[in-house]
Amino acid sequence: MTIAQKQLAPQGVVPGFDGRTLLSVGVLFGCAGVAVVLGGMGWASHLGLSALTLAILLGMVVGHVPGHQRWLTPGAIQFARHTLLRAGVILYGARLTLAQIHDLGASGVAIPLLVLALTMVAGTWIGTRWFGLARTQAVLVAAGSAVCGAAAVLAVAPAVKAQPRETAVAIASVVLFGTVGIFLYPWLYTLLAHAGMAVAPEHFGVYIGSTMHEVAQVIATAKPLGDDATNAAVVSKMVRVLALAPLLVVLACTTPAADDGAASTQSREGALRKASGHAWKAMPWFAVGLLGVTLLNSAGAIPAAWHAPIDAIDTAMLACAMFAIGTQTHVPMLLKSGVRSLLCAAVLWVGLVVGGALINVAVRWLMG
Repeated sequence: MTIAQKQLAPQGVVPGFDGRTLLSVGVLFGCAGVAVVLGGMGWASHLGLSALTLAILLGMVVGHVPGHQRWLTPGAIQFARHTLLRAGVILYGARLTLAQIHDLGASGVAIPLLVLALTMVAGTWIGTRWFGLARTQAVLVAAGSAVCGAAAVLAVAPAVKAQPRETAVAIASVVLFGTVGIFLYPWLYTLLAHAGMAVAPEHFGVYIGSTMHEVAQVIATAKPLGDDATNAAVVSKMVRVLALAPLLVVLACTTPAADDGAASTQSREGALRKASGHAWKAMPWFAVGLLGVTLLNSAGAIPAAWHAPIDAIDTAMLACAMFAIGTQTHVPMLLKSGVRSLLCAAVLWVGLVVGGALINVAVRWLMG
């Protein structure tokens, strides 16, 4: 098994969760705590570096230190990037209200869905026509770019009958450019402001949420821009994440059957039933949990005195997840994993940054 496959094994499985792993989780929280402390310092704020951005940077440094696996076990890394990340996203609902979601308007929903659809179609076409990728590989790279990064690739892989290596290569490709985006978007926001083309924080938040890859990356990117941008980014991102289940059904029903005769004669109803079952299992329930906590917060069920400690716990969980993701971002290994997939992901990333901006502007102009 390659490192890419190990680091991105099916999420939901936490291997070897024993005493050593528990100790490693403690180390992860300690490292995340360092990032949180550094993020609260004046120099970090001046540079626009939030605790989450610093966490992934520290993780990337530690990940390249020989022997770090001795005190950061695979089980702890997987626990942080899966369980803690999703718990952190759910708790983020305590910072949102239905009024904030309503304020985004119909365009806040239309933009991420349009970006998703166009990225899936264009990504599959570009991957197969421009770079000669197998359709399965192209769909995986497109899904990672269009929906929610590595999690989307892992969810889509069974629906399109992908091989383990195809899955690992697609994940490596989208992880690299999602990480680069964490530093690019805040710079773009500042550049536009200095050029006299300042964008409202909530509008830029929708842009981030509709074009960035991973949920954690979206939050880390928007954090330095303030609460309005972050809240809008999270809501916009959740629209894409919730679209994963219906996308799986569509992909499973449109994936060519195998040539073994039995699969090729399977009825459409049987295929749809199987696809629906997989979509239900792969449903991103953490997004539903986020909505549930948001409803509780909107109803006033979360006391005001609880918000500060919830925010602190939430930040710690997300910082821990970002640090874990950083330790698994090995640039040399990503470059070796598959050049054509990497190039395809690069083109899609440029398309998301540039084309996504045009879609955001066009939809807001059309919908007012």
